[in-house]
Amino acid sequence: MKLIVFEDQGSLNLEPISLTRPVFDLRYGAGSLLNRLERICPDDSIGLWVRDDLANLTQENYSDMRVNQTPQEETLWLNAKVLWDENLIIQLKNSTAGVWMMGDECLGALLSKSAAEEWLKAGGPLSVFPPEGEIHHMENVKCIKYLWDLLALIPEAVTDSKTSNHNTPNLDNVLLDETVGPVVLTKDVIVEPFSLLKGPLYIGDGSFIASHSKIRNSVIGPGCKIGGEMSGTIIQGNSNKVHDGFLGDSFLGEWVNIGAGTNNSNLKNNYSPVSMQVNGEAVKSGRLFLGSVIGDHTKTAIGTQLNTGTNIGVGCNVLAQTFPKRHIPSFTFCLQGKHRDMNFDQFIETVETVKHRRNLHLTSGEKKLLKSIYLTR
Repeated sequence: MKLIVFEDQGSLNLEPISLTRPVFDLRYGAGSLLNRLERICPDDSIGLWVRDDLANLTQENYSDMRVNQTPQEETLWLNAKVLWDENLIIQLKNSTAGVWMMGDECLGALLSKSAAEEWLKAGGPLSVFPPEGEIHHMENVKCIKYLWDLLALIPEAVTDSKTSNHNTPNLDNVLLDETVGPVVLTKDVIVEPFSLLKGPLYIGDGSFIASHSKIRNSVIGPGCKIGGEMSGTIIQGNSNKVHDGFLGDSFLGEWVNIGAGTNNSNLKNNYSPVSMQVNGEAVKSGRLFLGSVIGDHTKTAIGTQLNTGTNIGVGCNVLAQTFPKRHIPSFTFCLQGKHRDMNFDQFIETVETVKHRRNLHLTSGEKKLLKSIYLTR
Protein backbone atom coordinates (compact mmCIF):
# COMPACT_ATOMS: atom_id res chain seq x y z
CA MET A 1 0.00 0.00 0.00
CA LYS A 2 1.08 3.61 -0.58
CA LEU A 3 1.83 5.52 2.63
CA ILE A 4 2.82 9.13 3.23
CA VAL A 5 4.34 10.06 6.60
CA PHE A 6 3.61 13.73 7.17
CA GLU A 7 4.55 16.56 9.49
CA ASP A 8 1.76 18.77 10.80
CA GLN A 9 1.49 22.34 12.06
CA GLY A 10 2.79 21.28 15.49
CA SER A 11 6.26 20.34 14.21
CA LEU A 12 7.96 23.38 15.74
CA ASN A 13 6.67 22.39 19.18
CA LEU A 14 9.46 19.82 18.99
CA GLU A 15 12.14 22.49 18.66
CA PRO A 16 15.08 22.82 18.78
CA ILE A 17 15.62 19.26 17.55
CA SER A 18 12.95 19.62 14.83
CA LEU A 19 14.54 22.80 13.46
CA THR A 20 17.13 20.74 11.60
CA ARG A 21 15.24 17.54 10.81
CA PRO A 22 11.72 16.28 10.11
CA VAL A 23 9.71 15.00 13.06
CA PHE A 24 10.00 11.41 11.82
CA ASP A 25 13.79 11.62 12.21
CA LEU A 26 13.58 12.08 15.99
CA ARG A 27 15.41 9.29 17.77
CA TYR A 28 13.39 6.45 19.22
CA GLY A 29 15.71 3.81 20.65
CA ALA A 30 17.79 2.08 17.98
CA GLY A 31 16.61 4.33 15.17
CA SER A 32 14.14 7.04 14.28
CA LEU A 33 10.37 7.17 14.39
CA LEU A 34 10.46 6.53 10.63
CA ASN A 35 12.72 3.49 11.06
CA ARG A 36 10.21 2.11 13.52
CA LEU A 37 7.35 2.58 11.05
CA GLU A 38 9.40 0.94 8.29
CA ARG A 39 9.78 -2.15 10.48
CA ILE A 40 6.02 -2.25 11.06
CA CYS A 41 5.21 -1.77 7.34
CA PRO A 42 7.98 -3.61 5.45
CA ASP A 43 5.90 -4.25 2.33
CA ASP A 44 4.47 -0.75 1.90
CA SER A 45 5.77 2.06 -0.30
CA ILE A 46 6.49 5.05 1.93
CA GLY A 47 6.59 8.69 0.86
CA LEU A 48 7.29 11.76 2.99
CA TRP A 49 5.68 15.19 3.43
CA VAL A 50 7.71 17.84 5.27
CA ARG A 51 7.98 21.59 5.81
CA ASP A 52 9.13 23.44 2.69
CA ASP A 53 12.45 24.48 4.23
CA LEU A 54 13.27 20.83 4.96
CA ALA A 55 12.28 19.44 1.55
CA ASN A 56 15.73 19.66 -0.12
CA LEU A 57 17.59 18.16 2.83
CA THR A 58 14.99 15.41 3.25
CA GLN A 59 15.24 14.47 -0.43
CA GLU A 60 19.03 14.49 -0.05
CA ASN A 61 18.81 12.10 2.90
CA TYR A 62 16.03 9.93 1.43
CA SER A 63 16.90 9.84 -2.25
CA ASP A 64 14.87 6.66 -2.81
CA MET A 65 11.62 8.11 -1.41
CA ARG A 66 9.05 10.57 -2.74
CA VAL A 67 9.23 13.87 -0.85
CA ASN A 68 6.37 16.40 -1.07
CA GLN A 69 4.98 14.75 -4.19
CA THR A 70 1.21 14.63 -4.68
CA PRO A 71 0.11 10.96 -4.74
CA GLN A 72 -1.46 9.54 -7.87
CA GLU A 73 -3.51 6.84 -6.17
CA GLU A 74 -5.35 6.12 -2.93
CA THR A 75 -2.89 6.72 -0.11
CA LEU A 76 -2.79 6.26 3.65
CA TRP A 77 -1.47 9.44 5.29
CA LEU A 78 0.15 8.94 8.71
CA ASN A 79 1.09 11.73 11.14
CA ALA A 80 4.82 11.55 11.91
CA LYS A 81 4.39 12.37 15.60
CA VAL A 82 2.16 9.37 16.33
CA LEU A 83 3.81 6.31 17.84
CA TRP A 84 2.20 3.91 15.41
CA ASP A 85 1.90 0.22 16.16
CA GLU A 86 0.93 -2.70 13.96
CA ASN A 87 -2.64 -2.93 15.26
CA LEU A 88 -3.34 0.75 14.58
CA ILE A 89 -1.95 0.49 11.05
CA ILE A 90 -4.08 -2.59 10.32
CA GLN A 91 -7.15 -0.77 11.66
CA LEU A 92 -6.59 2.14 9.29
CA LYS A 93 -5.80 -0.06 6.28
CA ASN A 94 -8.97 -2.11 6.76
CA SER A 95 -11.24 0.93 7.07
CA THR A 96 -13.09 2.83 4.39
CA ALA A 97 -11.70 6.14 3.20
CA GLY A 98 -11.86 8.81 5.87
CA VAL A 99 -10.01 10.91 8.42
CA TRP A 100 -8.85 9.84 11.89
CA MET A 101 -8.94 12.57 14.51
CA MET A 102 -7.96 12.76 18.16
CA GLY A 103 -9.51 15.96 19.45
CA ASP A 104 -8.73 18.60 16.85
CA GLU A 105 -5.60 16.84 15.54
CA CYS A 106 -5.49 14.80 12.36
CA LEU A 107 -3.61 11.58 13.09
CA GLY A 108 -4.18 9.90 9.75
CA ALA A 109 -6.29 9.78 6.61
CA LEU A 110 -7.09 7.34 3.83
CA LEU A 111 -7.57 9.58 0.81
CA SER A 112 -8.26 9.18 -2.88
CA LYS A 113 -6.11 11.10 -5.36
CA SER A 114 -8.73 13.84 -5.73
CA ALA A 115 -9.32 14.16 -1.96
CA ALA A 116 -5.58 14.50 -1.38
CA GLU A 117 -5.30 17.17 -4.08
CA GLU A 118 -8.12 19.20 -2.50
CA TRP A 119 -6.49 18.95 0.93
CA LEU A 120 -3.13 20.07 -0.42
CA LYS A 121 -4.74 23.03 -2.20
CA ALA A 122 -6.24 24.08 1.15
CA GLY A 123 -2.85 23.95 2.85
CA GLY A 124 -2.44 20.24 3.46
CA PRO A 125 -0.81 18.66 6.52
CA LEU A 126 0.90 21.88 7.64
CA SER A 127 -2.37 23.82 7.83
CA VAL A 128 -4.94 23.71 10.62
CA PHE A 129 -7.48 22.15 8.27
CA PRO A 130 -7.99 18.37 8.21
CA PRO A 131 -8.91 16.75 4.88
CA GLU A 132 -12.53 16.33 3.88
CA GLY A 133 -14.02 12.91 4.56
CA GLU A 134 -15.80 10.71 7.06
CA ILE A 135 -14.44 11.42 10.53
CA HIS A 136 -13.28 8.54 12.73
CA HIS A 137 -12.48 9.47 16.32
CA MET A 138 -9.48 7.95 18.09
CA GLU A 139 -8.60 7.98 21.77
CA ASN A 140 -5.53 7.23 23.87
CA VAL A 141 -3.14 7.15 20.91
CA LYS A 142 0.46 7.88 21.88
CA CYS A 143 1.27 11.20 20.25
CA ILE A 144 4.55 13.09 20.64
CA LYS A 145 3.65 16.76 21.01
CA TYR A 146 6.77 17.93 22.86
CA LEU A 147 10.26 16.51 23.27
CA TRP A 148 9.59 15.52 26.87
CA ASP A 149 6.96 13.07 25.58
CA LEU A 150 9.82 11.09 24.02
CA LEU A 151 11.76 11.23 27.28
CA ALA A 152 8.82 9.50 28.97
CA LEU A 153 9.03 6.73 26.35
CA ILE A 154 12.70 5.84 26.97
CA PRO A 155 11.92 2.52 28.74
CA GLU A 156 9.59 1.46 25.92
CA ALA A 157 12.08 2.54 23.24
CA VAL A 158 14.94 0.62 24.84
CA THR A 159 12.84 -2.53 25.20
CA ASP A 160 11.84 -2.22 21.54
CA SER A 161 15.52 -1.82 20.61
CA LYS A 162 16.40 -5.10 22.32
CA THR A 163 14.79 -6.91 19.38
CA SER A 164 17.21 -5.19 16.96
CA ASN A 165 20.69 -6.49 16.21
CA HIS A 166 22.96 -5.86 19.16
CA ASN A 167 25.96 -7.44 20.79
CA THR A 168 27.73 -7.48 24.11
CA PRO A 169 31.30 -6.15 23.78
CA ASN A 170 34.09 -7.33 26.03
CA LEU A 171 33.63 -5.42 29.27
CA ASP A 172 36.28 -5.15 31.97
CA ASN A 173 35.18 -4.06 35.44
CA VAL A 174 31.90 -2.62 34.17
CA LEU A 175 28.68 -3.07 36.16
CA LEU A 176 25.54 -3.74 34.12
CA ASP A 177 22.33 -3.36 36.14
CA GLU A 178 19.24 -4.66 34.34
CA THR A 179 17.02 -4.73 37.41
CA VAL A 180 14.42 -2.36 35.92
CA GLY A 181 15.26 -2.57 32.21
CA PRO A 182 17.67 -3.93 29.59
CA VAL A 183 21.08 -2.52 28.71
CA VAL A 184 21.48 -2.66 24.91
CA LEU A 185 25.00 -2.16 23.54
CA THR A 186 25.47 -2.21 19.76
CA LYS A 187 28.34 -2.51 17.28
CA ASP A 188 31.77 -1.15 18.23
CA VAL A 189 30.65 0.36 21.55
CA ILE A 190 33.57 0.90 23.93
CA VAL A 191 32.95 1.07 27.69
CA GLU A 192 35.96 1.87 29.86
CA PRO A 193 36.39 0.23 33.29
CA PHE A 194 34.64 1.19 36.51
CA SER A 195 31.46 2.42 34.81
CA LEU A 196 27.87 1.76 35.90
CA LEU A 197 25.34 1.18 33.11
CA LYS A 198 21.82 0.86 34.48
CA GLY A 199 18.88 -0.05 32.27
CA PRO A 200 16.77 0.81 30.53
CA LEU A 201 19.70 2.01 28.42
CA TYR A 202 20.53 1.96 24.72
CA ILE A 203 23.99 2.89 23.38
CA GLY A 204 24.38 3.22 19.61
CA ASP A 205 27.08 2.07 17.19
CA GLY A 206 30.59 3.35 17.75
CA SER A 207 29.83 5.25 20.94
CA PHE A 208 32.42 5.56 23.71
CA ILE A 209 31.74 5.55 27.45
CA ALA A 210 34.54 6.99 29.60
CA SER A 211 35.67 5.30 32.80
CA HIS A 212 33.81 6.01 36.06
CA SER A 213 30.64 6.99 34.17
CA LYS A 214 27.18 6.51 35.70
CA ILE A 215 24.51 6.27 32.98
CA ARG A 216 20.92 5.14 33.39
CA ASN A 217 17.51 5.32 31.71
CA SER A 218 18.85 6.91 28.51
CA VAL A 219 19.09 6.51 24.74
CA ILE A 220 22.45 7.42 23.22
CA GLY A 221 22.66 7.53 19.44
CA PRO A 222 25.67 6.43 17.35
CA GLY A 223 29.07 8.09 17.40
CA CYS A 224 28.80 9.72 20.84
CA LYS A 225 31.43 10.19 23.55
CA ILE A 226 29.87 10.14 27.01
CA GLY A 227 31.21 10.47 30.53
CA GLY A 228 30.21 11.64 34.00
CA GLU A 229 26.63 11.16 35.14
CA MET A 230 23.60 11.01 32.85
CA SER A 231 20.00 9.93 33.36
CA GLY A 232 16.65 10.20 31.59
CA THR A 233 18.27 11.63 28.46
CA ILE A 234 18.11 11.13 24.67
CA ILE A 235 20.97 12.07 22.35
CA GLN A 236 20.33 11.98 18.58
CA GLY A 237 23.95 11.01 17.86
CA ASN A 238 27.47 12.26 17.10
CA SER A 239 27.57 14.42 20.23
CA ASN A 240 30.08 14.67 23.07
CA LYS A 241 29.62 14.84 26.83
CA VAL A 242 32.75 12.98 27.76
CA HIS A 243 33.83 14.87 30.90
CA ASP A 244 32.48 14.92 34.45
CA GLY A 245 29.21 16.73 35.05
CA PHE A 246 25.53 15.86 35.34
CA LEU A 247 23.03 15.79 32.46
CA GLY A 248 19.50 14.76 33.39
CA ASP A 249 16.11 14.51 31.70
CA SER A 250 17.38 16.26 28.60
CA PHE A 251 17.31 15.94 24.80
CA LEU A 252 20.40 16.71 22.70
CA GLY A 253 20.65 16.93 18.92
CA GLU A 254 23.70 16.07 16.83
CA TRP A 255 27.17 17.64 16.91
CA VAL A 256 26.56 19.03 20.39
CA ASN A 257 29.61 19.42 22.65
CA ILE A 258 29.11 19.67 26.41
CA GLY A 259 32.16 21.19 28.10
CA ALA A 260 33.88 19.74 31.15
CA GLY A 261 32.01 20.36 34.39
CA THR A 262 28.78 21.43 32.67
CA ASN A 263 25.81 20.57 34.89
CA ASN A 264 22.10 20.97 34.42
CA SER A 265 19.33 21.15 36.98
CA ASN A 266 16.39 18.84 36.28
CA LEU A 267 14.33 19.50 39.44
CA LYS A 268 13.03 22.77 40.85
CA ASN A 269 13.81 23.35 44.51
CA ASN A 270 10.11 23.89 45.27
CA TYR A 271 9.23 20.54 43.62
CA SER A 272 6.70 22.10 41.25
CA PRO A 273 6.25 20.95 37.61
CA VAL A 274 8.72 22.44 35.13
CA SER A 275 7.68 24.78 32.32
CA MET A 276 9.73 25.52 29.19
CA GLN A 277 9.55 28.11 26.43
CA VAL A 278 8.77 26.28 23.21
CA ASN A 279 7.96 27.84 19.85
CA GLY A 280 7.50 31.25 21.44
CA GLU A 281 5.21 30.16 24.27
CA ALA A 282 5.69 29.11 27.88
CA VAL A 283 4.46 25.52 28.08
CA LYS A 284 3.71 23.61 31.27
CA SER A 285 5.34 20.21 30.85
CA GLY A 286 3.53 18.55 33.76
CA ARG A 287 6.86 16.90 34.58
CA LEU A 288 8.60 17.13 37.93
CA PHE A 289 11.93 16.34 36.24
CA LEU A 290 12.96 18.21 33.09
CA GLY A 291 16.42 19.47 32.24
CA SER A 292 17.59 20.98 28.95
CA VAL A 293 16.85 20.60 25.25
CA ILE A 294 19.82 21.52 23.08
CA GLY A 295 19.87 21.94 19.31
CA ASP A 296 22.42 20.71 16.77
CA HIS A 297 25.93 22.22 16.70
CA THR A 298 25.57 23.93 20.09
CA LYS A 299 28.46 23.98 22.58
CA THR A 300 28.76 24.74 26.27
CA ALA A 301 31.98 25.94 27.90
CA ILE A 302 33.65 24.37 30.94
CA GLY A 303 31.74 24.88 34.17
CA THR A 304 28.51 25.95 32.49
CA GLN A 305 25.39 25.77 34.68
CA LEU A 306 21.98 25.21 33.07
CA ASN A 307 18.66 25.73 34.86
CA THR A 308 15.62 23.45 34.81
CA GLY A 309 13.57 23.72 31.64
CA THR A 310 16.27 25.37 29.50
CA ASN A 311 15.76 25.50 25.72
CA ILE A 312 18.92 26.21 23.68
CA GLY A 313 18.63 26.53 19.92
CA VAL A 314 20.84 25.47 17.01
CA GLY A 315 24.43 26.68 16.64
CA CYS A 316 24.85 28.40 20.02
CA ASN A 317 27.90 28.90 22.23
CA VAL A 318 27.05 29.09 25.93
CA LEU A 319 29.62 30.30 28.47
CA ALA A 320 27.98 30.76 31.86
CA GLN A 321 29.12 29.93 35.37
CA THR A 322 25.75 31.25 36.65
CA PHE A 323 22.43 30.24 35.15
CA PRO A 324 21.85 31.86 31.75
CA LYS A 325 18.35 32.63 30.50
CA ARG A 326 16.14 29.57 30.16
CA HIS A 327 15.62 30.27 26.46
CA ILE A 328 18.59 30.92 24.17
CA PRO A 329 17.66 31.50 20.50
CA SER A 330 19.53 29.76 17.69
CA PHE A 331 22.92 31.17 16.67
CA THR A 332 23.43 33.03 19.94
CA PHE A 333 26.79 33.58 21.60
CA CYS A 334 25.87 33.69 25.29
CA LEU A 335 28.58 35.04 27.58
CA GLN A 336 27.63 35.29 31.27
CA GLY A 337 24.03 36.07 30.36
CA LYS A 338 24.77 38.61 27.63
CA HIS A 339 23.71 37.65 24.10
CA ARG A 340 25.11 38.51 20.70
CA ASP A 341 24.66 36.94 17.28
CA MET A 342 27.04 34.28 16.06
CA ASN A 343 29.09 34.99 12.94
CA PHE A 344 27.57 32.60 10.42
CA ASP A 345 30.65 32.18 8.22
CA GLN A 346 32.83 31.37 11.23
CA PHE A 347 30.14 28.97 12.46
CA ILE A 348 30.14 27.12 9.12
CA GLU A 349 33.95 26.83 9.20
CA THR A 350 33.72 25.20 12.62
CA VAL A 351 30.98 22.81 11.50
CA GLU A 352 33.06 21.73 8.52
CA THR A 353 36.05 21.13 10.80
CA VAL A 354 33.98 19.10 13.27
CA LYS A 355 32.45 16.90 10.56
CA HIS A 356 35.81 16.45 8.84
CA ARG A 357 37.15 14.98 12.10
CA ARG A 358 34.58 12.18 11.62
CA ASN A 359 35.41 11.79 7.90
CA LEU A 360 32.12 13.47 6.99
CA HIS A 361 31.30 16.66 5.13
CA LEU A 362 28.70 19.41 5.33
CA THR A 363 26.25 18.89 2.47
CA SER A 364 24.69 21.67 0.41
CA GLY A 365 21.27 20.79 1.85
CA GLU A 366 22.53 21.09 5.43
CA LYS A 367 24.24 24.41 4.76
CA LYS A 368 21.15 25.85 3.06
CA LEU A 369 18.94 24.83 5.99
CA LEU A 370 21.35 26.24 8.59
CA LYS A 371 21.45 29.53 6.66
CA SER A 372 17.64 29.62 6.59
CA ILE A 373 17.47 29.09 10.37
CA TYR A 374 20.08 31.81 10.87
CA LEU A 375 18.16 34.33 8.76
CA THR A 376 14.72 33.61 10.26
CA ARG A 377 15.59 33.12 13.94
